[in-house]
Amino acid sequence: MVIDATGFARAGSALDGKIGTKHLARLCQDLPEPQDGEIRWQVRGRFDAPSGQSWLDVEADGPVRVMCQRCLEAFSLTLRVSSTLGLVETQAQLEAMDALEAEGQGPDIEYLVADPRLDVLGLVEDELILVLPYAPRHEVCPGDGDVPEPPRRPSPFAVLERFGKD
Repeated sequence: MVIDATGFARAGSALDGKIGTKHLARLCQDLPEPQDGEIRWQVRGRFDAPSGQSWLDVEADGPVRVMCQRCLEAFSLTLRVSSTLGLVETQAQLEAMDALEAEGQGPDIEYLVADPRLDVLGLVEDELILVLPYAPRHEVCPGDGDVPEPPRRPSPFAVLERFGKD
């Protein structure tokens, strides 16, 4: 699904839908199989006439199977995206906005070069990849209570305790 980003935003258009997680190859490339969840998504365009700024609001949520980095078991994790992207006309404008943000002078907003052939599902997938945790973990791993505590070895300094008692 391809849109003209600027025209879409200026018209205040909106698109929404659902897509099977397994169809988002870049998102799932390092995730465990099967990926049988469904992602709900919505992209809305906005235009602020006084400033001339165009915006895309991206929302998405749905489950993906990830590997817990603590217990190494697969589990379902719900990803949620709610982001606003400002549209700029050129790569130079994007770099200027990024430079201002890096110096702490620009707004804390992500910008995107307005593409006359923007792949909407690619944009949604990009935003989902950005919220995917680097090292996902269960809140509480399933087998945590069943693992016996390893036996404690006596301290090698324990023998020094009897020297103080003589």
